[in-house]
Amino acid sequence: MSGGISYRIISTNSGIFFPVFTLFVVLLSLPCEITGAGLENELQQNSYEWVLVDSINASIRVPTGENCVITFSNSSGTLQFEPPPSDLTSNAQDAVEKAPEWLQIDLADNFSRLSSYYQDIYADIIMTASDPYVDEIAFEIAHIAPQTLGSHLFHPEVLTFNVSLLYDTDAFLAYADIIDYGTSSNGGNYYSTIEYKVYQDPDTLTFELPQDIYYWFVAHPKIHRERPDYINPATGGHADPPTGVFWRDYLFNHADTGYPLLKDFLSVCKTLWNCNVSSLDNGAIGALSTWVTESMWFHSHTHHSQPVRIYNWHEGTCSVHSYLTAAASRTAFVPATVSAMYRDNHKINEFWEREWIAWEPVGTHINNPRVYDPGWGWDMASVFNWRGDGYTWNVTERYTEVCTLTVNVKDNLGNPVDGACIVLDSDGSPGPRCLVGYTASSGTGQFLFGDSRPLYMKVTSPIGNYPVSGYSTVTTSTVTGLHYTVDVVLSGEVTSLDISPDSPPVPPTDDYRLMIDYDVSGETIYGTNFDDGDVYSETLSPGNVDFFICDEINYSSYISSDPFEAYEISENACSGNVDFVIPSDEQYRSIISNESSLNVTQRINLTAYLYEDQTGIAEQTEPGGVSSLCFHSIYPNPCGSSASISFYLGGLSASEARIEVYDMNGRIISVLADDMLDPGNHIVSWNCRNDNGVPVPSGIYFCRGITNAGISDSAKLIVLR
Repeated sequence: MSGGISYRIISTNSGIFFPVFTLFVVLLSLPCEITGAGLENELQQNSYEWVLVDSINASIRVPTGENCVITFSNSSGTLQFEPPPSDLTSNAQDAVEKAPEWLQIDLADNFSRLSSYYQDIYADIIMTASDPYVDEIAFEIAHIAPQTLGSHLFHPEVLTFNVSLLYDTDAFLAYADIIDYGTSSNGGNYYSTIEYKVYQDPDTLTFELPQDIYYWFVAHPKIHRERPDYINPATGGHADPPTGVFWRDYLFNHADTGYPLLKDFLSVCKTLWNCNVSSLDNGAIGALSTWVTESMWFHSHTHHSQPVRIYNWHEGTCSVHSYLTAAASRTAFVPATVSAMYRDNHKINEFWEREWIAWEPVGTHINNPRVYDPGWGWDMASVFNWRGDGYTWNVTERYTEVCTLTVNVKDNLGNPVDGACIVLDSDGSPGPRCLVGYTASSGTGQFLFGDSRPLYMKVTSPIGNYPVSGYSTVTTSTVTGLHYTVDVVLSGEVTSLDISPDSPPVPPTDDYRLMIDYDVSGETIYGTNFDDGDVYSETLSPGNVDFFICDEINYSSYISSDPFEAYEISENACSGNVDFVIPSDEQYRSIISNESSLNVTQRINLTAYLYEDQTGIAEQTEPGGVSSLCFHSIYPNPCGSSASISFYLGGLSASEARIEVYDMNGRIISVLADDMLDPGNHIVSWNCRNDNGVPVPSGIYFCRGITNAGISDSAKLIVLR
């Protein structure tokens, strides 16, 4: 995997998150009172006068084989941050910054898997998009497999067209409305979802879709293994418009002669569904069930994955029925997925309404998952649902009695193996598999499997396979409720650090103290869909990393892959809180490492504070105790969306200080602080907007600080849009 990065800077002074996606991290000088709960009390429990002189706040992604480094330099008394290398173009970084904060790391991750050429193509789509389309378009680009986005056959403009169709349909449907929370122009965690009506006797209730369900199972343009593109209905191949059509438009607005128009069927619907089991009196679910059965003849026919081609045929068995049902449902704002029963030769659908609900229009099976077992006498091996990026998840327990299988995969030294592919199989058809999953950094995969079926298993990994060829038999007949465990040892070894504890010199100089908090909020696992070859990503929580601090000599050994010694060693840690007094007058490095993984990207929230012992250092005051004010730094400068402004306030006691931004004509643009402040270091943040919240244009501005004694300082800053 390439090493694209994404991180944001946090202003702890205001509590507001300002997204910044660049090759640097803001270094802040903050007063002690804003360093976090309990920290100030802890610092006051010793005889030192610790004063905060530098800090780093970042949210980053660390890909496989990479690390991030915080370097302390005694000569400058500062911290330097080195994130993993970035493969993002400047245009892609701008697009990531425009996306909602909750989506930025996912978007940066997918950008990093594209060439620079395609990064710029999709970045331009995001940058030229306008509200309310931006979040949906950014989600598509973040969560369509790079094989599709990077294909010369794909029409990138279909992404914007797909989203425009969503909002066109929104004006037509009575039972569902798109709700937009926030905008890209205001930034932050803006998002969209759908509010829908459900009749649950005796009331009509209103619900909102969970955010992820809306994006994945309504807005996402890919349903199953088809390419989400303009398709010729007569051939199923790619074609430019108008010959080529997109399923969301074609199914809603087109009807072949003698077949019903979906738009007409939905025009009379007042609810998403009426909570009735296996009944056509069921709002949009009933209407869609009728439309599918009137549009299709259940008859053996050549399979095809493109919904518009399937509709052009008007015939097929369960597979093509499920593909068309999912497409029509998403067109109608009904969140839906394809549910596959491999080795039992059947496919149906599920739709979401407060939970996933089984649905097969043929036979009008609605919210009746046990119609197959025991109803049809099936002992199904497995059932899984399909997501647009190729990820699948196990839902077998809804349809049949199950057992549990846990597979623990380790290397020949006993280390857990991440990214190992576990494939399960049974008898029946079609094959050649039932379920597929990938191990997380724990090296473990867990599955639910049907009862009274033979269960076979194999594991493939870059460091070895188990068995060497074919499958291993777990059991010849699974038993309901049993928990099977298989421990797999592969022949190879994962990368590991040859690290041992260092002994700090005595006594330390006690000039500087480093406090680091890190939290591994999640880890992204990458897998390949066996049906269409799409590479998907799935984020689990939490993740884990290796952490240590070392001097320059040991750091050189570390980067040379030689044995080395370090302090504060934590291996496979999901979080950490480090309090480290710098032991000597030299350079030290704190490392967060993801070098022991094979196929996992870690997501890390990181805060570092550097304190200096000020015992014996004279107070910086004006004669007579009059307050002084001077600016330390403005960073970044030039800035685009936010800037952090640090300053020092002298004096013997609290004094009134005012920090304001004004333009070249001397007009005050924004007042950032106007309050009584204690002596010491402070920071304020400016969001590059005036006091009315309007973004200021590019240009030169000035930051001015004034105290109640009339003493002032100023600094120039530049805004570049």
